Amino acid sequence: MKIIRRNVWQTEQSLRDGGKKWSFWNDLIPYNDEIISFNTRSGAILLLNKDELNELKNVESQRISQLYEIGVFVDAECDELAKWSKDYCQGKNDNTIVDMTIQLTQQCQFQCVYCFEGEEKGNHVLTDKASLDIRHYIERRAPELKVLHITWFGGEPLLGINRIRELSPFFLDICKKYGIRYYADMTTNGYTLTPTNSKILFDECQVKRFIITIDGTKNVHDVRRPLRNGKGTFDIIWNNISNLLNLGATVTIRMTIDKSNVDDVRPFIDYIARSEYARKVHIIFTKTFAVDSTPDNIRKQIYTDNEFSKIEMDLIEYAHKVGLLDFRTPRPTPLGGCLRKGDMAIGTDGEIYKCNSTMGSPEWITGYVGDTNNKEEPDWYKAWLSWEPAKRAKCKICKLQPLCNGGCPHNTLFSSKMHGSEVPCPDWIQNYKEKVIRFVKDAVTNKAYEEI
Repeated sequence: MKIIRRNVWQTEQSLRDGGKKWSFWNDLIPYNDEIISFNTRSGAILLLNKDELNELKNVESQRISQLYEIGVFVDAECDELAKWSKDYCQGKNDNTIVDMTIQLTQQCQFQCVYCFEGEEKGNHVLTDKASLDIRHYIERRAPELKVLHITWFGGEPLLGINRIRELSPFFLDICKKYGIRYYADMTTNGYTLTPTNSKILFDECQVKRFIITIDGTKNVHDVRRPLRNGKGTFDIIWNNISNLLNLGATVTIRMTIDKSNVDDVRPFIDYIARSEYARKVHIIFTKTFAVDSTPDNIRKQIYTDNEFSKIEMDLIEYAHKVGLLDFRTPRPTPLGGCLRKGDMAIGTDGEIYKCNSTMGSPEWITGYVGDTNNKEEPDWYKAWLSWEPAKRAKCKICKLQPLCNGGCPHNTLFSSKMHGSEVPCPDWIQNYKEKVIRFVKDAVTNKAYEEI
């Protein structure tokens, strides 16, 4: 029996007296002539044969102690489903965390071929009142907070860098005053990450992580993501990445993939692998999404979730082969997920949404960040906040709950959404088992395991 990974996600408990049992959260995945046991609550992974799996019912006390500490056995009296549901609800009601996305502007200097989100929403920017209301909101919440996470969002958030410089010192000062952990990140096209702007963001504003979209090699990217005047953007973005890396920032290159650029992704992976950025940047693959206004000629280029899952796995395999990334298993989302009270997206007028992908749609406004009155919440919002996986029969018995929190409550409850699937399950569920298998295979190949 091989221990591929010990408990990494759940607080370890000291061994208690009394019986032990095989955890409900151990998901069994066939692997050649053996079986992978992946505990989706603790993250523990075992590789064992069928005889070893059967023998676990009659293990000796010493083996029980090991398996309990590893995170694959639990106390016999533990009702794991009830405990998970309780922990999930506690996460939803956790008042010590604010995870706030701030839309600085709806403007963008790019004219991406697949992006039509901004065409009907105008060119609003974060107002003075909204900026002040955000500060007042954080002031009110600060005494109870342990974590403040800010995501700077757009449009293109760097067009609102003055707002970032205005709000960041306030966030940093109040976090220092109350002992709050602060971290900030940004999703950006990367075009104006000049040396000066990069240093301002990293040093002055403490933005440490940047997600930058590059859709392939220069010729392909410049067609898909040009400036509004048609000029290419690849060279400037590529050079700007060094400004961030030299400062010590975390940079993730996101590749948005559909049928029109899929053949160029491997050449771009090769380009990164040969560059000075190899193993210094992270890479992720995502599929192009449609929005309500996306025309039919673009929709025809978009992959289904099932189609893209196969493409993603091929690209992950290839990127690993050339040394750009390590295999990873899916990781758990925070307890309560987007239903946590402190999870919110703030629009340019200070309006509050519970989901980034509904920003700009008035029907999904839950209130305003400057509103201190307890006004009546919309009925749909009450239904949203009361949702939990245990109320959905399919989720209740699914071993992936600790990883996905039941998926997207919006897709479960409502048919109208700007983009996303029409099912609650996350898109990674399509190739979840393949990712676990590749993680285990890599550990076995490199002898990165323990034997018991």
